[in-house]
Amino acid sequence: MKFSALLSLTLLLPAYLRASVVILNGLTHNHSISAADMKVQGAIKVKNEGGKDSRILVYRQDLVSPCDQQAAYPEAGSHARSLGAALKTNIDERVIATNEEYDVRYTIDADPKRLPGTYWEVIMVEVADPVREEAHQGIQVNSKVRYAIQVIVDIGPVEGPPLSYEKVAYEKVSAEQSVLKVILKNNGFYGARTNVILEIYDSAGNKLKTTQPNTRMLYPGNCSTFEIPVTEVPKGKYDCVIIADTKKDLFGSNISLQVE
Repeated sequence: MKFSALLSLTLLLPAYLRASVVILNGLTHNHSISAADMKVQGAIKVKNEGGKDSRILVYRQDLVSPCDQQAAYPEAGSHARSLGAALKTNIDERVIATNEEYDVRYTIDADPKRLPGTYWEVIMVEVADPVREEAHQGIQVNSKVRYAIQVIVDIGPVEGPPLSYEKVAYEKVSAEQSVLKVILKNNGFYGARTNVILEIYDSAGNKLKTTQPNTRMLYPGNCSTFEIPVTEVPKGKYDCVIIADTKKDLFGSNISLQVE
């Protein structure tokens, strides 16, 4: 007896990947407000570049990144710094005509009793129609696209948060490729877009290599994993310095690295 099944896969994709509906003004929206004015307005610019009308679904979720775990998208209001119900959108769904541009508008009416710091949430824009349908061994796979647009609100004067190195691990990915995985935690009240670089020195103290900045967002109480490629470095033991730059402060850590 043969059975068929329907499996729907939802893909979180960056805006530059090809899809019928695209986001024109970025996947991160930052706002700064004072205790005297706790209202925010913004818009997510959506365009249908496909050859037929597309229906989008709009809803809100939290974004959390526990240390040494995958990022997760729980229900809005799941943690103390979620924007929760204060973040509202003008629509829940809409049909976007071919070549139409549409503004998904959002408002934030923050509680004046909120403490200073960074609060955030994501607005999901999901294309309801699948972008690809494939059948394999009786299983129908529908691939859909959804965009997670981060909405970030800083209340009060932004301060550089203290960061801590939670874990540093060297991993051999392949015969030619190795990575240094650096897990950083934000122990403050404000978020910080952080650049991490690795400086590699030989036994005589000469700098051999400085890696390109690896940039990620660090939310209060959360972690991010920075994967730094270690390439074009001969096998051996090296003294290294990891530098995390929040644009307000530098956080360094000295390590010994055995390149295999």
